[in-house]
Amino acid sequence: MFKSCKGSASRSGLTLVEVVATVSIMSVVVGSIAMAMLGTQNVFLQSQLVSRMNLRAQIAMDSIVDMASQALTADPDFSPLKTTSGVNSRCLRFRLFQSIDALGQPVYDNQLKVFIYGPSAGANPSGGLIIGRGPDLATIHAAGKGADNLLGTADDNTSAIISGGIPAVQLLVPSTFTPRTGTMFTINVAPAPIGRLLTFTLRLNAQARDGSFILENDLVLTEQVALRQ
Repeated sequence: MFKSCKGSASRSGLTLVEVVATVSIMSVVVGSIAMAMLGTQNVFLQSQLVSRMNLRAQIAMDSIVDMASQALTADPDFSPLKTTSGVNSRCLRFRLFQSIDALGQPVYDNQLKVFIYGPSAGANPSGGLIIGRGPDLATIHAAGKGADNLLGTADDNTSAIISGGIPAVQLLVPSTFTPRTGTMFTINVAPAPIGRLLTFTLRLNAQARDGSFILENDLVLTEQVALRQ
């Protein structure tokens, strides 16, 4: 006599319910791993961006201080611009000393005047921070602006030369590092008779892909330069 096998055979494979449950669990696990990896990647990218911003800010300020230290307050063209009051101005113009003429008067370079120029609207607009070299700001703007008609942006023509083989525009900080509050760059000039003490303030931040600012508080650098009379 043979015993019946009905109800005693072990099942093989998975039921549809078990497959769906397994796939759902795997989806949650894979999704969690992907989100964790994405979050880690975003943190890494933001950290890189902050590092680049800090480095760029320091290089920009060093360049400004080095260039401004060559200015002479005896130069009649030495002047803060936009505004001309020297209070929170966004542009400083001066000429570099070349020599002394036969009458003992200083000779300045008129073709390559220096313009330390931050964000400003109106004529010759700028979105970022540059050092411009040329006879006037309008000429520098015409030579260095890109398709966006702005100086201080990523499409500046930094290879344009007006005179002497020196680029018309040196891009220090592009508009992508616009701060959360205030303006990116300001110059304050101490009035006479105190002397020509220049205070440069650089304020930067950066935005993530979703448009939020990377830093809760803007990165702020301040440097002072005492000019020669």
